[in-house]
Amino acid sequence: MVSPRSLAPILAPLLSILAAACSSGGSGPAPEPTPKVDPSTFGVSDVGPFTCGHRVLETTYAQPAGQPMRTIPVHVWYPSTSTDGEHARYKGIFVDTVAWEDGALAPSAFAGGYPVLLHSHGYQGFAGNSARLMCHFASHGWLAVAPEHVGNTLIDTPDPLPLAMYYQRPLDMRAALDFIDHLPEGDALAGKADLAQIGVSGHSFGTYTAWAEGGAAFDLPTFEAKCDAGDLAACDAAGLAVFETDLSEKRAKAIMPLAGGPSAYFGKSGYDAVKVPVLLMSGTLDKVKAEEIFDGVKGVDLSWVEVEGGCHQLYGLGNTFKGADECTVLPDEEGFGIVNPILLAFARYHVLGERGDEVTGLALGTKGLSPKAHFQHTK
Repeated sequence: MVSPRSLAPILAPLLSILAAACSSGGSGPAPEPTPKVDPSTFGVSDVGPFTCGHRVLETTYAQPAGQPMRTIPVHVWYPSTSTDGEHARYKGIFVDTVAWEDGALAPSAFAGGYPVLLHSHGYQGFAGNSARLMCHFASHGWLAVAPEHVGNTLIDTPDPLPLAMYYQRPLDMRAALDFIDHLPEGDALAGKADLAQIGVSGHSFGTYTAWAEGGAAFDLPTFEAKCDAGDLAACDAAGLAVFETDLSEKRAKAIMPLAGGPSAYFGKSGYDAVKVPVLLMSGTLDKVKAEEIFDGVKGVDLSWVEVEGGCHQLYGLGNTFKGADECTVLPDEEGFGIVNPILLAFARYHVLGERGDEVTGLALGTKGLSPKAHFQHTK
């Protein structure tokens, strides 16, 4: 698993201005008529036919192991027709100049409704950490859904983490999907998500979540040893037993772990249990040991794209964000221009079943997008 990279010390002077991160969301923006478009005709490197709208909702769900009810914000980016208004702001700090807060909802261009990208943020992160990726998918007609992992965000992460966080993360993802599937009547998005078309992504510690969603098997002795060593807090038998249950997301058709390395919590062979296609992405300047996953996994349809000059925030706030000087060799916009199209192509190929030349070439590594993107595949 990736060593936690804390943003909190960097942002400590700003924490006093944090705004509340979530709202009830009401019924959301009403859809506006828009010309019928076919997102499959748009190149994955281009901004799609829609703008990007954003909402923050909230859901509460029952936890296992005697834990209390858990309430989490759920961020949603969606296809919009808006071109002005208020921009989205994450954690009261990060202004998203691409997303329009409560922008007008565009009708789905897909017969079955909006396909879904489900995303998990990193250690001490926040739901909007990978907002550029979320908006790229939204502009192409997808819903991008990211739960905030309460208890492991920018402002509320204890050290050590409680054992429960390791099952709360995958359960937050499931709860977010169930919530989107059962929005109240009258909500503009109610009944409009196509939960037969789901891809999962995760950044940094979120790669642990993504692998768990894809069906990776947990190594219970590792959890027990970490509890005994004091590396995990609030351990008990009921909590440990949760990892013997199925925490995967059966509705997911593919997973995309970003900037993450091997996790001891899956042991030596836990990754081999994943049955859906996987796109592992990393950067050459981010030493997360992604190569150990690629070299060690057996029997998984696994692709690995390593981006030359990529740092840890290549898949988040931007490649140069608080990175070393060497990160500037790959400017933010160039980095987004490599990462987001490859991820969209992979999702369109494996989730939507598209087989156009561009999508197929990028998903299978037979078409080059940039000489800085190095593709490998194993099965």
